[in-house]
Amino acid sequence: MLAKAEKTRDELEERLLKEQQTRKLTIEAHKTQNKKIEELKTFLKDVLSSEEGLLDDDDSEFPSSVEPVQIPSEPHAVRIVEVVEDTDHSFELNVKALESILLDPKVADKKVAVIGVAGAYRKGKSFLLNFFLRYLKWRSNAEKVNGEIELEDAEWMYPTVPLQGFSWKGGSERDTNGILIWSEPFIMKDKNGEEIAVLLMDTQGAFDSQSTVKECATIFALSTMISSVQIYNISQNIQEDDLQHLQLFTEYGRLALEDSSAKPFQTLLFLVRDWSFPYEAEFGFTGGQRILDRRLEASEKQHVELQQLRQHIRNCFENISCFLMPHPGLRVATNPNFDGKLTEIEPEFQQQLKGMVPRILDSHSLVHKEINGQKITCRALLEYFKSYMKIFQGQDLPEPKSMLRATAEANNLAAVAASRAVYQRLMEEVCGGGTPYMSTSELLEEHERCKNEAIREFRNARKMGGVDFSLTFLQRLEDDLQESYENYLKVNNGKNLFKSMRTPAVLVTLMIVDYICQEFFQLLGLDGIAGIFSSILVIVIGALSVWAYSRYSGHLREAGTWIDESVSYVWKNFISPNAGNLGPLGNAIQLGEAVSGGSGNKTVNATRKNQ
Repeated sequence: MLAKAEKTRDELEERLLKEQQTRKLTIEAHKTQNKKIEELKTFLKDVLSSEEGLLDDDDSEFPSSVEPVQIPSEPHAVRIVEVVEDTDHSFELNVKALESILLDPKVADKKVAVIGVAGAYRKGKSFLLNFFLRYLKWRSNAEKVNGEIELEDAEWMYPTVPLQGFSWKGGSERDTNGILIWSEPFIMKDKNGEEIAVLLMDTQGAFDSQSTVKECATIFALSTMISSVQIYNISQNIQEDDLQHLQLFTEYGRLALEDSSAKPFQTLLFLVRDWSFPYEAEFGFTGGQRILDRRLEASEKQHVELQQLRQHIRNCFENISCFLMPHPGLRVATNPNFDGKLTEIEPEFQQQLKGMVPRILDSHSLVHKEINGQKITCRALLEYFKSYMKIFQGQDLPEPKSMLRATAEANNLAAVAASRAVYQRLMEEVCGGGTPYMSTSELLEEHERCKNEAIREFRNARKMGGVDFSLTFLQRLEDDLQESYENYLKVNNGKNLFKSMRTPAVLVTLMIVDYICQEFFQLLGLDGIAGIFSSILVIVIGALSVWAYSRYSGHLREAGTWIDESVSYVWKNFISPNAGNLGPLGNAIQLGEAVSGGSGNKTVNATRKNQ
């Protein structure tokens, strides 16, 4: 059996090298042929133009009987989501490229599995994904050669072949932009023998110097929403900040899905790279599960926030697992010319890689992409992809913030709340519910004093974000204090006996005037005019009854408020301006206005104008 497997491996490796050489020679031959055709066309055009002038500058009339040879397109990584960093950091979906992959007649109506990799930048995501790609290529070729394959003894890693596929390189600078999908879906069979299309998806690394928090959140969330298996690539250990970032990104995706009734995502695999503690937990899935259980364990000793974080992660995914991967070796990390050959990688890394990749892509382990419990096809995945992109391109989702900005906002909001409490405490001492009425001018002076104390409290508080950042919250505080002052002004006016009795006094006065006018015009025999005053009298009596019922019972408050506003309008526009012409009654009105401190609304408007 071992000899057969080695023979199969040698045959496949030799075949792969021959295919690469043949493809390279074919492309070079096609390029050479195209170049000769163009040279021939140029030569004939020059000859004919110089002798007969038959051809003009537009060569569209040239009778080209020989068409250039179309260079066959090799499978490659296709960028389907691009981040436009030169302008507004928006996202663009390459619909045509995505359609060419998902609407291919060979896979359009087949169920689909999507393997995605996401995480921080420069942690080897693309490098790792190329081994998934190599395995799928090997499996596809092996099934064509031998039909059935023996996975246990199979050798698919090709130790001497350079690693190709998704773009990758060593160094400290970012290499991947946006989201990429391999242009050739691989057709495999699931555990039930049904053919399924397998897609590999690579993503832009998070937390680099060019990406905003929104970009990182959107890329990770979109990848998680599309993938049936999301590989979360992290370095050395599962730390608390890794879990916090996962919580932020998955919550952003959950908001886009608008469905919190069920677990929104499928399978999450924590892939811990460069694990250095095999004496605590062995490499592979078994040790990884042990570490994962420790990190996601919630206990009563933990802070409530930490417990909620762990519960959130478990509620977001149907299945969660972990794999511990050793370091590939110093020759990989320090050699700028490393091309991915396994001969330069540590044997332990090779061994774990050989165990992990088939485990994820094995027929019995393939995870169908499901949405709302239904397995979807490549054709349906295209529509979901476009729908998700519209959501992230819109304005409905909140803007995710960095931890510093979120903390600074919370810190400044706490300072605003504390300063507002100082203002309210001081104002309650001056004009609270148990204090007597105060003139509006005196209340305004107390308001200015208490407001200055509150602003001083805000400025003296230690706040994050800097002075410019805090100015927005200072303005918010001033707006809140002005709103509170207007409320205190209304409460204070309610204590004024003259103002509280204004509505019934005006209504009673109108009743008396209407009655006198009605009787007067009846004596003169002008019954029509007397009827008008009689109708007004009925309306005024009804208004007074409704107002009294509203104040006594608390019902019909809107009607009572409307009557108060109507009476205030009559008072300000007709009675108060003409108080000097009303004799002793006018003097009483002017005295009441002076005692009440003038119009509260005018004072409020003056305050706003001064501000």
